[in-house]
Amino acid sequence: MKAVWLDTDWRYFPTEVMDAAYGVSELDASSWGVLPQLSEYPRELIAETGTLNLRRSFDLEPMGDTCVRVYLNLTIAPKDTQVYVNGWHAGTFRAGEPFHADVTDYVSLEDNLVLVKITRRGELSGMGIEPIPCGEPHP
Repeated sequence: MKAVWLDTDWRYFPTEVMDAAYGVSELDASSWGVLPQLSEYPRELIAETGTLNLRRSFDLEPMGDTCVRVYLNLTIAPKDTQVYVNGWHAGTFRAGEPFHADVTDYVSLEDNLVLVKITRRGELSGMGIEPIPCGEPHP
């Protein structure tokens, strides 16, 4: 399995009316705005609605019999940005600290969904899924 970079092909929806535990609405993906680059999210919508939801689906490559742990990494995000993977709250971004979450138990090979909830303006970039062989420390 190789790293999957998630800085492109996002969708956004400016609302607080969503399932807080899972981060998806009853709206299908076609109701969400298209966001080609994660870093170019529409900051002005946060002031209007209080929360901006970003989501992206992804697939993983099979690894055969190799044991790996799968980590979600986010380099830069506004303080208190929340990250969900397939309905699991992976964590909340702290200012000045890169975000790393072991999501091995929450992902499958296909149809994974990452959701990012932003309530403050700021830079947002550097998201990816990284496989690390079992037994090796995550950097």
